[in-house]
Amino acid sequence: MPPPGNAEPFEYFIQAGAFRTSEDAEAQRARLAIMGWEARVTEREQAGRTVYRVRVGPFVRRDEADRLKERLDVAGMDSTLVRVQR
Repeated sequence: MPPPGNAEPFEYFIQAGAFRTSEDAEAQRARLAIMGWEARVTEREQAGRTVYRVRVGPFVRRDEADRLKERLDVAGMDSTLVRVQR
């Protein structure tokens, strides 16, 4: 079923890192909070190891996520756009 109106069928997140320790992920989350962005840390099993991902979002529109990615890039923070099917 298509999304209502002009909403996109995806939600977007900006991933601002994937870390081996929860402490490193929390430190990154804190840096984002200082910049005014609320991020979440989630755990993911990857190749038999736990990875702690730091993401901001969801964003309904890709252009909103792209704007944040640009701001993080300018601030020297590596980030990745992540698209998730609704």
